Amino acid sequence: MAVFVCEKCGYEKETRCKPRKCPQCGESNTFKKKEA
Repeated sequence: MAVFVCEKCGYEKETRCKPRKCPQCGESNTFKKKEA
């Protein structure tokens, strides 16, 4: 599992795959992997 952070709003989601769309701000392709 990895943590991905939306670069626009800061929303964090723990998942296996990079999310396509942020559920908080609605932007697409804004997620970057957060290093543990």
